[in-house]
Amino acid sequence: MSRFGILMLIFGTCVLLTGLYMATGHKLGIMTGRPAFKNLTKDEWKNIGKWTMIVSIFIFIIGIIAIILNFE
Repeated sequence: MSRFGILMLIFGTCVLLTGLYMATGHKLGIMTGRPAFKNLTKDEWKNIGKWTMIVSIFIFIIGIIAIILNFE
């Protein structure tokens, strides 16, 4: 089995969980220190979380393709 594919699936799971956390309206402490993220509303955090979950789908697809094609 491809180690790269497994790592991409693990990374995709982490990104999905982060997006799910933001989609429920929670703020990430590491991001709220930046000026661009200081005054975001709850709806804006939900929108960022939604797009983060969409990006995680592409990471899962890359991981599945790597496992199928058995990249090393």
